[in-house]
Amino acid sequence: MGQVCTTCAGSHPGVPTVSVPAAAAPGMEGGCESLVDLKDDFLGLSSRWTARSSVPDEYDMAKQYDAATAAASSSSMLGQDSLKVVQRPVIVDADEYHMKQLPLSGDMCIFDINLHDGVAARQNVERYYAMCKEKLGLHVTTSCFTTWRKSKKTNGHAKVIPVHPADTEAVRVFFFDDNLEWGGHEESSGICNLRDSSTGEFVNFAEGENGFKRDRAGRHTVIYHSDHYRTVLVKANILDAMEDIEYFSSIVERFSSPGEKFLIFMDVNSTIVCNDTIQGKDLGTTLLSTMFEFVNLRPREAFDFAFEDSPAIRIEKPDNLKSLVKRLTARSPDAYASFWTEDRCWQLFAALAERGEVTWSGSEDTFDLDDCQTLFKEYLISLGRAISKDGIAPSWFTVFDKLKGEHSVHLNSFGVDTRKVLLATVPDELQALQVTVNYELWDARDVQKFEGQFQN
Repeated sequence: MGQVCTTCAGSHPGVPTVSVPAAAAPGMEGGCESLVDLKDDFLGLSSRWTARSSVPDEYDMAKQYDAATAAASSSSMLGQDSLKVVQRPVIVDADEYHMKQLPLSGDMCIFDINLHDGVAARQNVERYYAMCKEKLGLHVTTSCFTTWRKSKKTNGHAKVIPVHPADTEAVRVFFFDDNLEWGGHEESSGICNLRDSSTGEFVNFAEGENGFKRDRAGRHTVIYHSDHYRTVLVKANILDAMEDIEYFSSIVERFSSPGEKFLIFMDVNSTIVCNDTIQGKDLGTTLLSTMFEFVNLRPREAFDFAFEDSPAIRIEKPDNLKSLVKRLTARSPDAYASFWTEDRCWQLFAALAERGEVTWSGSEDTFDLDDCQTLFKEYLISLGRAISKDGIAPSWFTVFDKLKGEHSVHLNSFGVDTRKVLLATVPDELQALQVTVNYELWDARDVQKFEGQFQN
Protein backbone atom coordinates (compact mmCIF):
# COMPACT_ATOMS: atom_id res chain seq x y z
CA MET A 1 0.00 0.00 0.00
CA GLY A 2 1.48 3.31 -1.08
CA GLN A 3 2.31 5.94 1.47
CA VAL A 4 2.47 9.68 0.96
CA CYS A 5 4.75 11.95 2.94
CA THR A 6 3.69 15.47 3.75
CA THR A 7 7.27 16.63 3.22
CA CYS A 8 7.67 15.34 -0.34
CA ALA A 9 5.66 16.21 -3.40
CA GLY A 10 4.44 12.78 -4.43
CA SER A 11 3.42 9.26 -3.54
CA HIS A 12 5.49 6.12 -4.03
CA PRO A 13 3.15 3.16 -4.62
CA GLY A 14 4.62 -0.14 -3.58
CA VAL A 15 7.71 1.36 -2.00
CA PRO A 16 7.97 2.62 1.59
CA THR A 17 8.49 6.39 1.61
CA VAL A 18 11.40 7.73 3.64
CA SER A 19 11.84 11.50 3.78
CA VAL A 20 14.46 13.17 5.96
CA PRO A 21 13.99 16.88 6.69
CA ALA A 22 16.63 19.17 8.12
CA ALA A 23 18.15 17.81 11.32
CA ALA A 24 16.52 18.91 14.54
CA ALA A 25 18.08 20.48 17.56
CA PRO A 26 19.60 18.24 20.24
CA GLY A 27 17.34 16.94 22.94
CA MET A 28 14.21 16.48 20.81
CA GLU A 29 12.21 13.44 21.66
CA GLY A 30 11.24 10.78 19.11
CA GLY A 31 13.05 9.47 16.06
CA CYS A 32 16.37 7.62 16.09
CA GLU A 33 18.92 8.34 18.78
CA SER A 34 21.73 8.80 16.28
CA LEU A 35 22.51 8.81 12.59
CA VAL A 36 24.12 5.41 13.09
CA ASP A 37 20.77 4.08 14.30
CA LEU A 38 19.11 5.76 11.33
CA LYS A 39 21.53 4.11 8.93
CA ASP A 40 20.85 0.71 10.51
CA ASP A 41 17.13 1.28 10.04
CA PHE A 42 17.61 2.39 6.43
CA LEU A 43 19.93 -0.46 5.50
CA GLY A 44 17.75 -3.04 7.23
CA LEU A 45 14.69 -1.95 5.32
CA SER A 46 16.69 -1.64 2.13
CA SER A 47 18.00 -5.18 2.32
CA ARG A 48 14.52 -6.59 2.83
CA TRP A 49 13.09 -4.67 -0.10
CA THR A 50 15.96 -5.29 -2.49
CA ALA A 51 15.70 -9.00 -1.72
CA ARG A 52 12.13 -8.90 -2.98
CA SER A 53 12.35 -6.51 -5.92
CA SER A 54 14.54 -4.14 -7.82
CA VAL A 55 14.50 -0.72 -6.19
CA PRO A 56 15.19 2.41 -8.27
CA ASP A 57 18.01 4.68 -7.14
CA GLU A 58 15.63 7.36 -5.94
CA TYR A 59 14.16 4.83 -3.46
CA ASP A 60 17.53 3.37 -2.37
CA MET A 61 17.52 3.90 1.38
CA ALA A 62 21.27 3.64 1.80
CA LYS A 63 21.72 6.49 -0.69
CA GLN A 64 19.00 8.47 1.08
CA TYR A 65 20.93 7.94 4.32
CA ASP A 66 24.15 9.20 2.74
CA ALA A 67 22.36 12.29 1.41
CA ALA A 68 20.80 12.94 4.81
CA THR A 69 24.16 12.55 6.56
CA ALA A 70 25.86 14.96 4.18
CA ALA A 71 23.09 17.53 4.62
CA ALA A 72 23.15 17.22 8.41
CA SER A 73 26.94 17.37 8.62
CA SER A 74 27.10 20.54 6.55
CA SER A 75 24.37 22.33 8.48
CA SER A 76 25.60 25.38 10.32
CA MET A 77 23.05 24.64 13.05
CA LEU A 78 24.87 21.47 14.15
CA GLY A 79 27.98 21.01 16.25
CA GLN A 80 30.07 17.88 16.86
CA ASP A 81 27.63 16.59 19.48
CA SER A 82 24.50 17.47 17.57
CA LEU A 83 24.24 14.56 15.13
CA LYS A 84 21.78 12.68 17.29
CA VAL A 85 18.20 13.12 16.12
CA VAL A 86 16.54 13.37 12.73
CA GLN A 87 12.94 14.50 12.96
CA ARG A 88 10.62 12.15 11.12
CA PRO A 89 7.87 13.74 9.02
CA VAL A 90 4.17 13.05 9.30
CA ILE A 91 3.24 10.05 7.18
CA VAL A 92 -0.22 9.64 5.67
CA ASP A 93 -1.48 6.41 4.16
CA ALA A 94 -3.94 7.87 1.67
CA ASP A 95 -5.43 4.46 0.87
CA GLU A 96 -6.17 3.70 4.52
CA TYR A 97 -8.27 6.83 4.91
CA HIS A 98 -9.78 6.64 1.39
CA MET A 99 -8.22 9.92 0.36
CA LYS A 100 -6.56 11.01 -2.85
CA GLN A 101 -3.67 13.40 -3.28
CA LEU A 102 -4.47 16.56 -5.21
CA PRO A 103 -2.14 17.22 -8.17
CA LEU A 104 -1.05 20.66 -7.01
CA SER A 105 2.40 22.09 -7.56
CA GLY A 106 4.84 22.95 -4.80
CA ASP A 107 6.12 21.10 -1.76
CA MET A 108 2.76 20.91 0.02
CA CYS A 109 0.98 17.55 -0.06
CA ILE A 110 -2.80 18.03 0.00
CA PHE A 111 -5.34 15.24 0.30
CA ASP A 112 -9.03 15.19 -0.60
CA ILE A 113 -11.74 13.15 1.10
CA ASN A 114 -15.38 12.60 0.19
CA LEU A 115 -17.64 13.51 3.12
CA HIS A 116 -20.74 14.64 1.20
CA ASP A 117 -21.41 12.48 -1.85
CA GLY A 118 -23.29 9.18 -1.56
CA VAL A 119 -22.99 6.14 0.71
CA ALA A 120 -19.18 6.30 0.65
CA ALA A 121 -19.32 9.69 2.37
CA ARG A 122 -20.95 8.21 5.47
CA GLN A 123 -18.38 5.44 5.59
CA ASN A 124 -15.61 8.02 5.29
CA VAL A 125 -16.78 9.87 8.40
CA GLU A 126 -15.22 7.14 10.54
CA ARG A 127 -12.00 7.23 8.52
CA TYR A 128 -11.83 11.01 8.82
CA TYR A 129 -12.41 10.77 12.57
CA ALA A 130 -9.66 8.16 12.94
CA MET A 131 -7.17 10.26 10.97
CA CYS A 132 -7.98 13.45 12.87
CA LYS A 133 -7.61 11.94 16.32
CA GLU A 134 -4.44 9.98 15.48
CA LYS A 135 -2.45 12.89 14.08
CA LEU A 136 -1.22 15.04 16.96
CA GLY A 137 -0.44 18.74 16.63
CA LEU A 138 -1.98 21.26 14.24
CA HIS A 139 -3.60 20.34 10.93
CA VAL A 140 -6.02 21.91 8.44
CA THR A 141 -9.33 20.91 6.87
CA THR A 142 -10.82 23.14 4.17
CA SER A 143 -14.51 22.30 3.96
CA CYS A 144 -16.77 22.45 0.90
CA PHE A 145 -18.54 25.81 0.81
CA THR A 146 -20.29 25.03 -2.48
CA THR A 147 -22.20 22.09 -1.02
CA TRP A 148 -23.25 24.16 2.00
CA ARG A 149 -24.36 27.14 -0.10
CA LYS A 150 -26.35 25.02 -2.58
CA SER A 151 -28.11 23.32 0.34
CA LYS A 152 -29.27 26.68 1.76
CA LYS A 153 -26.57 26.64 4.46
CA THR A 154 -28.10 23.89 6.55
CA ASN A 155 -26.31 21.79 9.17
CA GLY A 156 -26.57 18.58 7.18
CA HIS A 157 -24.30 19.93 4.43
CA ALA A 158 -21.96 22.07 6.52
CA LYS A 159 -18.58 21.43 8.17
CA VAL A 160 -18.39 17.73 9.07
CA ILE A 161 -17.58 17.30 12.76
CA PRO A 162 -17.14 13.58 13.59
CA VAL A 163 -17.97 12.39 17.10
CA HIS A 164 -18.16 9.02 18.85
CA PRO A 165 -20.46 7.58 21.56
CA ALA A 166 -18.96 8.23 24.99
CA ASP A 167 -18.95 4.59 26.07
CA THR A 168 -16.56 3.53 23.29
CA GLU A 169 -13.44 5.65 23.91
CA ALA A 170 -12.22 8.58 25.99
CA VAL A 171 -11.98 11.18 23.22
CA ARG A 172 -13.69 14.54 23.70
CA VAL A 173 -14.49 16.61 20.61
CA PHE A 174 -14.62 20.41 20.74
CA PHE A 175 -15.90 22.57 17.89
CA PHE A 176 -15.36 26.34 18.14
CA ASP A 177 -17.17 28.47 15.53
CA ASP A 178 -18.79 31.90 15.66
CA ASN A 179 -21.55 30.84 13.23
CA LEU A 180 -23.03 27.99 15.26
CA GLU A 181 -26.82 28.03 15.46
CA TRP A 182 -28.86 26.06 17.93
CA GLY A 183 -31.76 24.61 15.93
CA GLY A 184 -29.66 21.47 16.06
CA HIS A 185 -31.48 19.47 13.38
CA GLU A 186 -29.96 18.23 10.15
CA GLU A 187 -32.24 20.51 8.11
CA SER A 188 -31.81 23.50 10.45
CA SER A 189 -29.77 26.48 9.29
CA GLY A 190 -26.25 26.28 10.67
CA ILE A 191 -22.65 25.38 10.14
CA CYS A 192 -22.28 22.17 12.19
CA ASN A 193 -22.68 18.83 10.40
CA LEU A 194 -22.31 16.70 13.53
CA ARG A 195 -21.92 13.03 12.57
CA ASP A 196 -21.68 9.79 14.53
CA SER A 197 -18.44 8.36 13.18
CA SER A 198 -19.58 4.77 13.79
CA THR A 199 -22.72 5.11 11.63
CA GLY A 200 -22.31 8.30 9.60
CA GLU A 201 -25.71 9.45 10.84
CA PHE A 202 -26.41 13.06 11.82
CA VAL A 203 -26.41 13.75 15.57
CA ASN A 204 -29.15 16.17 16.66
CA PHE A 205 -27.58 18.69 19.03
CA ALA A 206 -30.66 20.73 19.96
CA GLU A 207 -30.99 21.34 23.68
CA GLY A 208 -32.37 18.20 25.34
CA GLU A 209 -31.47 15.91 22.41
CA ASN A 210 -28.68 13.31 22.74
CA GLY A 211 -27.77 14.70 26.16
CA PHE A 212 -27.03 18.24 24.97
CA LYS A 213 -27.23 20.97 27.60
CA ARG A 214 -26.82 24.72 27.28
CA ASP A 215 -24.18 26.74 29.12
CA ARG A 216 -22.22 29.98 28.82
CA ALA A 217 -18.67 31.31 29.10
CA GLY A 218 -17.04 34.74 28.98
CA ARG A 219 -19.34 37.66 28.31
CA HIS A 220 -21.07 36.43 25.18
CA THR A 221 -20.09 32.80 24.46
CA VAL A 222 -22.80 30.11 24.27
CA ILE A 223 -21.95 26.42 24.71
CA TYR A 224 -23.90 23.21 24.06
CA HIS A 225 -22.31 20.07 25.49
CA SER A 226 -23.18 16.38 25.75
CA ASP A 227 -21.63 13.62 27.85
CA HIS A 228 -23.42 11.05 25.68
CA TYR A 229 -21.05 11.91 22.86
CA ARG A 230 -18.26 13.69 24.80
CA THR A 231 -18.91 16.67 22.56
CA VAL A 232 -18.65 20.42 23.25
CA LEU A 233 -19.99 22.91 20.70
CA VAL A 234 -18.89 26.49 21.32
CA LYS A 235 -20.42 29.52 19.61
CA ALA A 236 -17.20 31.47 19.96
CA ASN A 237 -17.03 35.23 20.30
CA ILE A 238 -13.94 37.02 19.00
CA LEU A 239 -14.32 39.78 21.61
CA ASP A 240 -14.22 37.19 24.41
CA ALA A 241 -11.27 35.50 22.69
CA MET A 242 -9.37 38.79 22.46
CA GLU A 243 -10.14 39.91 25.99
CA ASP A 244 -9.20 36.75 27.93
CA ILE A 245 -5.88 35.06 27.19
CA GLU A 246 -7.22 31.85 28.80
CA TYR A 247 -10.51 31.96 26.87
CA PHE A 248 -10.13 28.74 24.87
CA SER A 249 -8.04 26.98 27.51
CA SER A 250 -10.57 27.58 30.28
CA ILE A 251 -13.41 26.18 28.16
CA VAL A 252 -11.43 23.06 27.30
CA GLU A 253 -10.50 22.53 30.94
CA ARG A 254 -14.00 23.19 32.25
CA PHE A 255 -15.77 20.77 29.90
CA SER A 256 -13.30 17.88 29.92
CA SER A 257 -12.40 15.04 32.28
CA PRO A 258 -9.02 13.66 33.39
CA GLY A 259 -7.53 11.07 31.05
CA GLU A 260 -9.38 12.21 27.94
CA LYS A 261 -7.75 12.90 24.61
CA PHE A 262 -8.93 16.09 22.90
CA LEU A 263 -9.88 16.43 19.25
CA ILE A 264 -10.45 20.13 18.62
CA PHE A 265 -11.91 21.68 15.47
CA MET A 266 -11.40 25.43 15.28
CA ASP A 267 -12.88 27.95 12.86
CA VAL A 268 -10.68 30.93 11.95
CA ASN A 269 -12.49 34.15 10.94
CA SER A 270 -14.20 35.83 13.91
CA THR A 271 -13.29 32.86 16.09
CA ILE A 272 -9.54 33.23 16.54
CA VAL A 273 -8.88 36.05 14.03
CA CYS A 274 -10.35 39.56 14.01
CA ASN A 275 -10.66 40.40 10.30
CA ASP A 276 -10.95 44.13 10.75
CA THR A 277 -7.56 44.26 12.48
CA ILE A 278 -5.99 42.60 9.44
CA GLN A 279 -7.51 45.28 7.22
CA GLY A 280 -5.53 47.94 9.06
CA LYS A 281 -8.29 49.57 11.10
CA ASP A 282 -7.45 51.24 14.38
CA LEU A 283 -8.74 49.84 17.68
CA GLY A 284 -11.88 52.00 17.88
CA THR A 285 -12.86 51.27 14.29
CA THR A 286 -12.12 47.57 14.69
CA LEU A 287 -14.19 47.40 17.86
CA LEU A 288 -17.20 49.22 16.42
CA SER A 289 -17.37 47.06 13.30
CA THR A 290 -16.86 43.88 15.31
CA MET A 291 -19.50 44.79 17.89
CA PHE A 292 -22.04 45.67 15.19
CA GLU A 293 -21.68 42.12 13.87
CA PHE A 294 -23.17 40.90 17.18
CA VAL A 295 -25.99 43.48 17.36
CA ASN A 296 -29.16 42.11 15.76
CA LEU A 297 -32.23 43.97 14.51
CA ARG A 298 -35.60 42.22 14.33
CA PRO A 299 -37.90 44.58 12.37
CA ARG A 300 -41.52 44.92 13.49
CA GLU A 301 -42.49 45.08 9.82
CA ALA A 302 -40.78 45.46 6.47
CA PHE A 303 -39.59 49.00 5.74
CA ASP A 304 -37.34 51.06 3.46
CA PHE A 305 -34.39 52.69 5.19
CA ALA A 306 -31.88 55.32 4.05
CA PHE A 307 -29.04 56.75 6.10
CA GLU A 308 -27.25 60.03 5.35
CA ASP A 309 -26.76 60.11 1.57
CA SER A 310 -26.99 56.36 0.95
CA PRO A 311 -29.66 54.88 -1.34
CA ALA A 312 -32.57 53.32 0.56
CA ILE A 313 -32.45 49.58 1.30
CA ARG A 314 -35.36 47.26 2.07
CA ILE A 315 -35.24 45.63 5.52
CA GLU A 316 -37.66 42.72 5.82
CA LYS A 317 -36.07 40.11 8.07
CA PRO A 318 -33.71 39.95 11.08
CA ASP A 319 -30.13 40.94 10.34
CA ASN A 320 -27.06 42.20 12.17
CA LEU A 321 -26.10 45.87 12.02
CA LYS A 322 -22.76 45.24 10.33
CA SER A 323 -24.54 43.50 7.47
CA LEU A 324 -26.92 46.47 7.16
CA VAL A 325 -23.96 48.88 7.05
CA LYS A 326 -22.47 46.84 4.20
CA ARG A 327 -25.74 47.10 2.28
CA LEU A 328 -26.04 50.83 2.92
CA THR A 329 -22.48 51.48 1.72
CA ALA A 330 -22.44 48.96 -1.13
CA ARG A 331 -21.96 51.75 -3.68
CA SER A 332 -18.35 52.28 -2.59
CA PRO A 333 -15.66 50.47 -0.58
CA ASP A 334 -14.51 53.89 0.63
CA ALA A 335 -17.97 54.61 2.01
CA TYR A 336 -17.83 51.41 4.07
CA ALA A 337 -14.29 52.05 5.32
CA SER A 338 -15.09 55.61 6.40
CA PHE A 339 -18.39 54.69 8.06
CA TRP A 340 -16.96 53.46 11.37
CA THR A 341 -16.96 56.51 13.61
CA GLU A 342 -18.66 56.65 16.99
CA ASP A 343 -21.07 59.44 16.03
CA ARG A 344 -22.19 57.73 12.85
CA CYS A 345 -22.56 54.32 14.52
CA TRP A 346 -24.61 55.68 17.43
CA GLN A 347 -26.88 57.60 15.03
CA LEU A 348 -27.52 54.47 12.97
CA PHE A 349 -28.16 52.40 16.10
CA ALA A 350 -30.73 54.89 17.40
CA ALA A 351 -32.51 55.16 14.03
CA LEU A 352 -32.82 51.40 13.59
CA ALA A 353 -33.89 50.82 17.21
CA GLU A 354 -37.00 52.87 16.47
CA ARG A 355 -38.04 50.38 13.76
CA GLY A 356 -37.60 47.08 15.58
CA GLU A 357 -36.19 45.09 18.49
CA VAL A 358 -32.43 45.23 19.00
CA THR A 359 -30.65 42.39 20.83
CA TRP A 360 -27.10 41.14 21.35
CA SER A 361 -26.27 37.87 19.59
CA GLY A 362 -27.16 34.85 21.71
CA SER A 363 -29.46 36.81 24.01
CA GLU A 364 -33.16 37.60 23.85
CA ASP A 365 -32.86 40.60 26.17
CA THR A 366 -33.27 44.09 24.73
CA PHE A 367 -29.92 45.77 23.98
CA ASP A 368 -30.26 49.54 23.87
CA LEU A 369 -27.92 52.37 22.89
CA ASP A 370 -26.71 52.94 26.46
CA ASP A 371 -25.83 49.24 26.74
CA CYS A 372 -23.89 49.39 23.48
CA GLN A 373 -21.96 52.52 24.41
CA THR A 374 -21.08 51.17 27.85
CA LEU A 375 -19.85 47.88 26.40
CA PHE A 376 -17.82 49.75 23.79
CA LYS A 377 -16.00 51.76 26.46
CA GLU A 378 -15.25 48.65 28.52
CA TYR A 379 -13.86 46.76 25.53
CA LEU A 380 -11.83 49.76 24.40
CA ILE A 381 -9.89 49.52 27.66
CA SER A 382 -9.63 45.73 27.97
CA LEU A 383 -8.68 45.11 24.32
CA GLY A 384 -6.04 47.82 24.17
CA ARG A 385 -3.32 45.31 25.02
CA ALA A 386 -4.78 42.32 23.19
CA ILE A 387 -5.15 43.09 19.48
CA SER A 388 -2.08 42.24 17.42
CA LYS A 389 -1.26 43.42 13.91
CA ASP A 390 -2.14 40.05 12.41
CA GLY A 391 -5.46 39.97 14.24
CA ILE A 392 -4.91 36.57 15.89
CA ALA A 393 -6.27 36.33 19.42
CA PRO A 394 -3.52 35.65 22.02
CA SER A 395 -5.82 33.05 23.60
CA TRP A 396 -5.34 30.89 20.49
CA PHE A 397 -1.59 30.62 21.05
CA THR A 398 -2.18 29.92 24.74
CA VAL A 399 -4.47 26.95 24.13
CA PHE A 400 -2.35 25.47 21.34
CA ASP A 401 0.79 25.68 23.47
CA LYS A 402 -0.98 23.64 26.14
CA LEU A 403 -2.36 21.05 23.70
CA LYS A 404 0.49 20.45 21.26
CA GLY A 405 2.23 17.10 21.47
CA GLU A 406 -0.62 15.35 23.28
CA HIS A 407 -3.82 16.31 21.48
CA SER A 408 -5.12 16.96 17.97
CA VAL A 409 -6.14 20.39 16.71
CA HIS A 410 -7.66 21.00 13.29
CA LEU A 411 -8.35 24.39 11.76
CA ASN A 412 -11.62 23.92 9.87
CA SER A 413 -12.66 26.67 7.48
CA PHE A 414 -14.47 27.28 4.21
CA GLY A 415 -11.82 29.78 3.10
CA VAL A 416 -8.09 30.34 2.68
CA ASP A 417 -7.66 32.03 6.05
CA THR A 418 -6.05 29.01 7.69
CA ARG A 419 -2.55 29.29 6.26
CA LYS A 420 -1.77 32.58 7.97
CA VAL A 421 -2.68 31.04 11.34
CA LEU A 422 -0.71 27.90 10.53
CA LEU A 423 2.42 29.86 9.66
CA ALA A 424 2.09 31.98 12.80
CA THR A 425 1.65 28.93 15.04
CA VAL A 426 4.04 26.16 13.95
CA PRO A 427 7.67 26.31 12.76
CA ASP A 428 7.14 24.07 9.71
CA GLU A 429 3.85 24.00 7.82
CA LEU A 430 4.92 20.82 5.99
CA GLN A 431 4.38 18.96 9.26
CA ALA A 432 0.66 19.79 9.12
CA LEU A 433 -1.82 17.70 7.18
CA GLN A 434 -3.80 19.64 4.58
CA VAL A 435 -7.18 18.04 3.84
CA THR A 436 -9.86 19.28 1.47
CA VAL A 437 -13.46 18.05 1.46
CA ASN A 438 -15.04 17.12 -1.89
CA TYR A 439 -12.66 19.29 -3.88
CA GLU A 440 -14.29 18.24 -7.17
CA LEU A 441 -17.50 19.99 -6.09
CA TRP A 442 -15.85 23.37 -5.38
CA ASP A 443 -16.64 26.27 -7.69
CA ALA A 444 -13.88 27.77 -9.82
CA ARG A 445 -13.41 30.84 -7.63
CA ASP A 446 -12.79 28.79 -4.48
CA VAL A 447 -10.40 26.50 -6.34
CA GLN A 448 -8.42 29.46 -7.66
CA LYS A 449 -8.10 31.05 -4.22
CA PHE A 450 -7.13 27.78 -2.56
CA GLU A 451 -4.44 26.86 -5.07
CA GLY A 452 -3.15 30.43 -5.24
CA GLN A 453 -2.23 30.53 -1.54
CA PHE A 454 0.44 27.83 -2.07
CA GLN A 455 2.04 29.58 -5.03
CA ASN A 456 3.25 32.54 -2.96
